[in-house]
Amino acid sequence: MLKTSISAALLTLALALATPVGAQNRYFFPAAPAGSFDPAVPTPEQFLGYPIGSHYTRSDQIVAYLRELDRVSDKVSLRVLGTTFEERPQVVATITAASNQQKLATLQQERRALVDPKRPAPDYRQLPVVVSLNFGVHGNESSSSEAALLLAYYLTASTSPETTQWLEQAVVTIDPLENPDGRDRASHWFDQNKSWPNVTDPLDREHTEAWPGGRTNHFYTDLNRDWLALTQPESRARMAFFHEWYPNVMIDFHEMGTNGTYYFEPSKPHSTENDLIPRATYEVLNVHLAKYFAKSLDHLGTLYWTKEQFDNLSPIYGSTYPDFQGGVGVTFEVGSSRGLAQESSNGVVTFPFTIRNHVATGLATVRGAVEEKELYLRHQREFFTSALTAAQKFPTKAYVFGNAQDPTLTNKFLALLLQHQIEVHELAQTVTLDKQTFVRGQAYVVPTAQPQYRIINSLFEELTTFHDSVFYDVTGWSQAHAYGLPVSKQKGTQLVQGPAVRTPKLLDGTVRGGSSSYAYLLPWSDYNAAKALVALQRAGVVAKVSFKPFSAGSPTQPTDFDYGTLVIPVAAQKLPPDSVFQVVSRVSRQAQVAFTSVTTGFSVGGIDLGSNNVRTVPEAKAAILVGTGTNSSEVGEAWFLASQQLGLPLSKIEVSNFGRAPLDRYTSLVLVGGTYAALDRTAVDRLRRWVQEGGTLITLKSASEWAIRQGIVKEKLLVPANGGWADTTTVKGKPARRSDFVTQEQEGSRAIAGSIYSADVDITNPIAFGLTNRRLYVFRNGTTFLRPSRNPYATVAQYTAKPLVSGYVSTANLHQIGNSAAVVVSKVGAGRVVLFADDPNFRHYWHGTSRLFTNALLLGPLLNLPEGPAAISSEE
Repeated sequence: MLKTSISAALLTLALALATPVGAQNRYFFPAAPAGSFDPAVPTPEQFLGYPIGSHYTRSDQIVAYLRELDRVSDKVSLRVLGTTFEERPQVVATITAASNQQKLATLQQERRALVDPKRPAPDYRQLPVVVSLNFGVHGNESSSSEAALLLAYYLTASTSPETTQWLEQAVVTIDPLENPDGRDRASHWFDQNKSWPNVTDPLDREHTEAWPGGRTNHFYTDLNRDWLALTQPESRARMAFFHEWYPNVMIDFHEMGTNGTYYFEPSKPHSTENDLIPRATYEVLNVHLAKYFAKSLDHLGTLYWTKEQFDNLSPIYGSTYPDFQGGVGVTFEVGSSRGLAQESSNGVVTFPFTIRNHVATGLATVRGAVEEKELYLRHQREFFTSALTAAQKFPTKAYVFGNAQDPTLTNKFLALLLQHQIEVHELAQTVTLDKQTFVRGQAYVVPTAQPQYRIINSLFEELTTFHDSVFYDVTGWSQAHAYGLPVSKQKGTQLVQGPAVRTPKLLDGTVRGGSSSYAYLLPWSDYNAAKALVALQRAGVVAKVSFKPFSAGSPTQPTDFDYGTLVIPVAAQKLPPDSVFQVVSRVSRQAQVAFTSVTTGFSVGGIDLGSNNVRTVPEAKAAILVGTGTNSSEVGEAWFLASQQLGLPLSKIEVSNFGRAPLDRYTSLVLVGGTYAALDRTAVDRLRRWVQEGGTLITLKSASEWAIRQGIVKEKLLVPANGGWADTTTVKGKPARRSDFVTQEQEGSRAIAGSIYSADVDITNPIAFGLTNRRLYVFRNGTTFLRPSRNPYATVAQYTAKPLVSGYVSTANLHQIGNSAAVVVSKVGAGRVVLFADDPNFRHYWHGTSRLFTNALLLGPLLNLPEGPAAISSEE
């Protein structure tokens, strides 16, 4: 049977790739009448020179074809939204009737009546429905971008009355390359490894991408999980475009495993849906569209499934964020060929076959949106109106946030809120709320009674009650907790609000007091202080860090400087004083931080600047092990932090090259989660010697387990029975019998599904310098359990006894997390190992804990832990 399936599939592939343009159209558009395409519009094959599905099309070719459609047709306008880290353009093609093209800006303004309840309800018959088709957010799910070309061609070239009606009644936006950098990484791999005839063996190199694969962008970021956090330029550009149109229907085209068939929503009822979203989104609008998807795939004879997996739980995805904006977001997943043709349990899956399925459901989307236009337009209007009603019932009437000691992070969070079109006000007066002081000019108020209430709730609130215990991804996504800023929930409306904020603050770096002949000071509490340190050192300036607090300035108006304050002594530099001032001034502007100049080292209170507790910071020379066996996402997070936040060169060393790496070149070495099976005993011994001689090893998650098990450190793991969950395999000592053969629902609860916890952090420890509150929010999605160190000074952060803040965790796992260690520093000879139980840099937005990682990179070499009370000393 398998041979028969392979032969049939190869025959289909051969017919699709070796026949004229007309045959290609019949294959991809089987329902289109013959002769119903405008010959003046080139097909993708005519433009590219090869049949779609015979080759993986590069991103520049995709953009070029859409530019050609823009040139030859008045139905198409192509727009560049931005560029990626690798300088590839992000484009969106807007396809609609020529009459609509001439008034796009007017249509956008008219559609504002759908999202602004203050405006009168519109005439729904006069408004177009907006359909957003997005392709390739995972770069190696490659059939989607090929389908984008065919859908753009069809909508532009089709002369059928139905298509004409679609374009009169709809504005269709096509984002063909949500992830251009990942797309090209994948397409190059597939094209370089394809064979003639096709090799369908799943183990062939064509079907097994090398690390890190093309799924992610330049910094190995999963852009499909960045819609709420907006950490990447691709996401920010796409978000700005989204809020111009507020699509009524938005589709994200994906691929799944080769043995899969085709998935579309509805998703799993109730259990993985968000209670903030009106039930009509799931039970009416999604169901209406699903009938169109099913009909299109039935026509092709394609198998499909719904309602079993994936979720609509949080607005982090491109297929769920629209649900929080009055639209309907839908995920499409097709079983992937991951190459031109690959064997599967359903026979051979071919590249043209996967493309054709996406083309069919893409056209069905437009058909369904147009035929049900008024339903979707009315829903969006009612959605934003009901947001105000829901906000009135919600106990919290406003959130106040801000940290006067960290204007950078406060401003960064403000910018995030504004990108989501959230109404934010200045705080009109300095107030103390929940034992936290919020300073006028450094704090903001977010009222909940506004159209974006549901996104506000998602950004600020905790969620601990769920309908299920099996989740596709994270269950805790609050950005307020991730940023670690002081936040107060206000149940009254009496709080004084200042004027609305339209744009983030422009933070002007400065040197308060001007040029000094003695020293400059910079508080470490500002998120950009670390960036300033790196820039100073790269400019040849010697910097010191204070291990104890002090006060400086006028005795009548002293300024307090906390743990970690940078001290730039003028006399200790190789540069002349005026050059030091020029460098400090330039760095203050670049990092947007405020230095303070002082004229004496005699402090008003606390230590003086010449104390042994003010120590020189060696320039960081950091490296990270990458490649097979390492978690590419965690590698990308550390790389992104070093490159984009700190401006620190981070050497990426392949695990296979570790044996020849000159370790004495580096002050710090990072091991993210991974197996590290490729490091043999000789390599482990070499790593141990490097640490003992003064190196700083930083380990995350399973790498921390590996370091302990290899004996590099003498710390201990908490190894819970049965991996942290109750033993259900036996009953009274006898094997238990289960009635459900498919145990995903039972086994899924064993995982820690990306949730948020509270920990107590020692802010006097150099690893925690810059934090001003002992309460630290930690994100956790792994099962590494660290035992608190026997050294009382070594446990930097420890989970509280009842640590769960937001998200799902089983009772047994929660018990294991409580009172376990989140961060431990272990002294090893002259060096040290900083062990993280979790990923402190999670998805680039967990800024509260990423500070700890930054400190480990930059200040780690200064750590000299006492062994106990008798060992306390101010000496280095």
